[in-house]
Amino acid sequence: MLKRLLPQTGFARNVLTLFTGASIAQAIPILISPILTRLYPVSDFAVLTLITTLISLLGVIVCGRYEIAIGLPSDENDAKQLVYLSILISISVSTVAMVLVLFFNESIADLLNNHNAASYILFVPLISLMYGLNQALTYWNIRKRNYYLISRTRVGQSVSNSLTSLSLGYSIFRINGLVIGNMLGHLSILILTYFGTKGRAEISFSKNDLNIEKLKHLARKYSDLPLVNGLHAFTDMLQVTGVIFVISAVFESVTTGLYGLTMRILQAPLTMIGTSFSIVFYKEASEKVANNQKITKLLRTTILTLAAISFPVFLVIMIIGPDLFAFVFGESWRDAGVYARILSPYLFMNFISSPVSHLPVILNKQREFFLLSLVGNILVLAGILIGAFVYSDFQIGLIIVSISQVLYTGFVLYYFYSISRNYND
Repeated sequence: MLKRLLPQTGFARNVLTLFTGASIAQAIPILISPILTRLYPVSDFAVLTLITTLISLLGVIVCGRYEIAIGLPSDENDAKQLVYLSILISISVSTVAMVLVLFFNESIADLLNNHNAASYILFVPLISLMYGLNQALTYWNIRKRNYYLISRTRVGQSVSNSLTSLSLGYSIFRINGLVIGNMLGHLSILILTYFGTKGRAEISFSKNDLNIEKLKHLARKYSDLPLVNGLHAFTDMLQVTGVIFVISAVFESVTTGLYGLTMRILQAPLTMIGTSFSIVFYKEASEKVANNQKITKLLRTTILTLAAISFPVFLVIMIIGPDLFAFVFGESWRDAGVYARILSPYLFMNFISSPVSHLPVILNKQREFFLLSLVGNILVLAGILIGAFVYSDFQIGLIIVSISQVLYTGFVLYYFYSISRNYND
């Protein structure tokens, strides 16, 4: 189906390569989710949700956003130096984070109304470091069009995560295997990506290859990435994490666990298909802009293809979401299906817009897009806060979020089309 929808070009082949790996990588945890929901209590999923949320928050800044610039320079050595710059920043940011959580992990857990998460918060800086290092190497491989390597390593991450979670779920050890599985999954993808990249001998990882003066020059040249794009990405993630933190602090941990599973399942298509489109769109659009070629057709084709692929999936969830979740994951997860039904329109719009969200960076429009994104983030948090403190009803908050985000994302898509058309003119 995907092959028929995509144009028969290098773009299509690259998307399909990434899609194949991403499909396998996402299919594995989805297929074992009905087992995990019966092995682990909802409270363990609540802890996993908090830990992955903290990792995501730190992950958007762990490389200083310089990893995005790796594909931009025409000079190969400049790109290598950006890889090293991203790695050095990752080590620095993770070290600072480790010092903080060593002193405040219990305070953070208590603030989030989930003391069970305290010991697992100590893993957050380490996992974030592994994530940052892998991001630097992955963007290098995107530059080199090593899509098969990216695809293969994602499968390795998924297998490691899933096997660990299952094994610990059946073991006698009283630990949260979901969190441990997540950590070992990040370790697996880093190891596979590192040796896969090193084996190609395209980058030496040698200290002699490091040029401090060049690093400083490139840091200044691409300073808009940490100062503008980084702030943008961080505020976007604050919106996501803010929702989780409000749910955890105001409602009981069961709600956090239910919501966490809902987002994990509904965002699987975004990870499975959308990320594949995002990687290839970023590379193809960057090259077209560098060569002064039109990009509106590429943008339109990408959005329409994503819409055609995802609409049937979200439509089914809207119609039978509660019954579907109860049947697949167990009756205790029926409310997660209710959340899924409410959020489906919003996540459908997010699915078709997220893969092309690098467009403002490529066209140097990140400052105005940052201001636009602030509006969307405020709308999401406002919806959850209204539901929590005005109506004392989480579902009402989700309804407000879903409606406001459908309207907002529609405007964002119009904005993307406008800036691409203006560039072409």
